[in-house]
Amino acid sequence: MRRTGARAAAAPAAEVWVVDAAGAEAFAGRVVEASRILPLVLVSTSRRHDERPLVDPTRLAEETAGLADVAVMTDDAASWALSDRLGRFSAWGGAVRIFLPDATEADPWERHPLVRVDAHRPAAALAQVAARVRAAAGLPATAPAPLTVLPAPSTAPQAPGPAPGRDQTQREAELTRLTSQLADRDRLLREKDDTIAELRRQVQKMAKQLRAGREAGQPEPTAVYADPERQFRHEVEQRWLTAVPETEREERPLAAYRLGRDWLASLEAIELVDRSKILDVVVEVLTGRIVDNTARRVRRMRAGDGGGSGPRVRDDGAVAWRCDIKQRAASAPRLMWWRLPGNAIELGRVAAHDDIQLR
Repeated sequence: MRRTGARAAAAPAAEVWVVDAAGAEAFAGRVVEASRILPLVLVSTSRRHDERPLVDPTRLAEETAGLADVAVMTDDAASWALSDRLGRFSAWGGAVRIFLPDATEADPWERHPLVRVDAHRPAAALAQVAARVRAAAGLPATAPAPLTVLPAPSTAPQAPGPAPGRDQTQREAELTRLTSQLADRDRLLREKDDTIAELRRQVQKMAKQLRAGREAGQPEPTAVYADPERQFRHEVEQRWLTAVPETEREERPLAAYRLGRDWLASLEAIELVDRSKILDVVVEVLTGRIVDNTARRVRRMRAGDGGGSGPRVRDDGAVAWRCDIKQRAASAPRLMWWRLPGNAIELGRVAAHDDIQLR
């Protein structure tokens, strides 16, 4: 994902994020990033109009400056890539999607407005998007008209004129009063914007602290066996007993599983996530709960190191799967495993987001 935008002589123009197919993953991660406090506006391209956006993204960024971030797709390939990652939350055909803050993959689609664009009336769609962004910030649908700057009085000598009449004096006093009121209103609006932004930052900070507190409340496993595999199996059983209520254990037993040749080494090497969190995900995989947790983004791995279109299948018939360990986090570490014929599990590796090596 890169930024673009021509620069004027006096001040930089509004910046627009340009999203191509390769940047779809990063953009999708930004959509659900917990620290995002501004709406994220995505402008799609139209195949019927030479894969161009119907709304001018730079103009849209100027209209929503300080209230939203604006991104634009490069072409149809970017649209397909984002659809693979965002599903029903994406945008297409020249439409504009507004992703509100605190977005999650479990949100109903209507929470993030989709504005369709009439190619003959792009200005109307632009105004509609700007109004929705302002409404999300708690502001009036239209921005107040800018104040007119009166010319400075001339210093050149002036011929004496008639004394101002009573009506002219009253008009000047009224103009002064209205100008002062408009300045006060503009100041109050700026203060309101600052207050809203600060409140959003506080909410995001408290949410992160709450999540961190929950994770910190889960103690790290205690070593009771010298053998690493025996210790790991003990930890899995203890986490299963803790995570699954006794009344559900018959319905959610641990599946038969084995450890792949790289599993234990990957546990020692990974530094991006706690072992306790990895155990939570392993239990979800072994009990089948992982398929109900949409935030984990469970999916089959593809052949050819991610370049092929078919599923990755080993010579023994095992099918490769992966999921995110941290939920709704950009560049989350991955857990990878093989589903063997007969539905037994072989735990493969824990690795960084872009590491898809599995054997």
